[in-house]
Amino acid sequence: MAIFGSRGILLAAGLAMVVASGCACEAPPARVPRGVRPLAVVAPKMGPEVPRIRVKLGEDAASFAAAVAGPWRLTNDAGQVASGDALDWTEVTVQDGKVLFGSAAPVAGPVELRSDRDAGVWIRQTVNGTARERGYRGLLRLAPTSTGLLRAINVLPMEAYLAGVVANELLKSWHVEAYKAQAVAARTFAIIQRNQKTRYDFDVYDSVLDQVYGGCGTETRKSWEAVQGTWGVVATYRGPSGNPVLLKTYYSSTCGGETASAASMFGGQAPAPLAGGVQCTYCGKSPRYTWPPVTLSKQEIGDALRRSTVKDLARLGRVRTVEVAERTSGGRADQIRITDAAGQAFILRAGYWRTLMGPSRVLSTWFDIGDAADRIILKNGRGCGHGVGLCQWGTEYWAEHGKTAEEILRYYYPGVELVKAY
Repeated sequence: MAIFGSRGILLAAGLAMVVASGCACEAPPARVPRGVRPLAVVAPKMGPEVPRIRVKLGEDAASFAAAVAGPWRLTNDAGQVASGDALDWTEVTVQDGKVLFGSAAPVAGPVELRSDRDAGVWIRQTVNGTARERGYRGLLRLAPTSTGLLRAINVLPMEAYLAGVVANELLKSWHVEAYKAQAVAARTFAIIQRNQKTRYDFDVYDSVLDQVYGGCGTETRKSWEAVQGTWGVVATYRGPSGNPVLLKTYYSSTCGGETASAASMFGGQAPAPLAGGVQCTYCGKSPRYTWPPVTLSKQEIGDALRRSTVKDLARLGRVRTVEVAERTSGGRADQIRITDAAGQAFILRAGYWRTLMGPSRVLSTWFDIGDAADRIILKNGRGCGHGVGLCQWGTEYWAEHGKTAEEILRYYYPGVELVKAY
């Protein structure tokens, strides 16, 4: 039975999740504050069946600037704080745990800024030392933190969020079937994160810590086509009881030739669709299918390990050797052995070691290690990312060669069952 493009199929029995109401989306108004762009795509209306998701935007900071390209309201738990026809750039700060919105008196937070016509709520903030200005659908929640800063959280319907994710996870030129496969993976991953973060004030980060989300300014007609063509579809597998369970749909840029096991990368037990071992030479066009040697000093390796949350590593002395202690059947590094000058040996999962060293430097866990006195050299590197689940460059290859999104998902997640969640 086909599931994509049809909204009439119900979620398979046994898969339960709580959904919250979404918001209506209409064309933006004509008046736009200086520097703020109208939304490029008019989103479809979303009923109460579409869950909302809370996205943490960038970093907590002492202040932000906000703008709205149309009628707006600012509210808190006590009711409406302010409103207007359009909001020019306004500074928002925090003082003694209260929010200062422009020249208005401090109010108890959190506060929520929304556009009454879904014209976009814009925020200007600094992220990793770089200023950025982005627009978002839904509402902007500004919450004082326990450290005296403000946290910006975008609350919006799941499907609108996905349009701003898919457009940033894939290249603009890629095939729409690759976009559809990515939409299902991103939707399922986001719902799992949302279900697990009920005690937090946000569900996902807007970065590679979860999924890259750029807001409404980065949406494209293709990303919306993929979202609408897979509306509400999620990936599941049969759990031990025989009931469908949401699959944590990991994905990465370039697997390098074979997918990795989730257990190898993240620990614990891997369900069958994430057991790895899926052959994939189809990501060969990726610029990071192979990568040049990377040099790491033993001093920086030792410093990074001692800063980790692993208590045993606090007693690590001067690093003497770094070796691959064990490999997966496909050839990836599975375990890394670190030995210090006193002869103490420490074993870490290669995926965790890569995180400590920095994923932007150690692109994957597929490498050999050469010793060079006070340094090591990672050689014969392949792939980019953890390599678990869907391979994005491989997905594009399959889409270009006539495979549908459903066929692609079944290839990279063997045994997956695709169902409608809403």
